[in-house]
Amino acid sequence: MVIPELLREQTLELLGALGAFTAYAALARPPRVPRGSAALVFRVLNDGRSVRARDEAIIGRWHEHAVVLEDPRVSRSHARVVRRGAQAWVEDVGSRNGTYVNGQQIEHPTELRPGDRIEMGASAVEFVGMEPWK
Repeated sequence: MVIPELLREQTLELLGALGAFTAYAALARPPRVPRGSAALVFRVLNDGRSVRARDEAIIGRWHEHAVVLEDPRVSRSHARVVRRGAQAWVEDVGSRNGTYVNGQQIEHPTELRPGDRIEMGASAVEFVGMEPWK
């Protein structure tokens, strides 16, 4: 199937799905890709901590993840945020209680915009945005 490859190459954007129907939109031009690595910037809303991660961040309870949440309702590895070009995407990585963006449970990788809230368990992390990796 060609569509997943086009989504990865960022020439199509998933608009939504209802039952057996899925809607896509062709992008007028590919998004500008920042050169080099980028820092994904987060703010943990439970305690106000700021966290920076290079190109990818796992969110969960495990102490070696980029964003560590001390919440028994959060899985060890709960969600993953990855940079693809000029965009950041979040996906649930098989957690028990699900991952939510701005109150909506996500079933597929979901594009993040600055200010979006990633919610899991009783915890929330704000996606602040991206900046050049220093």
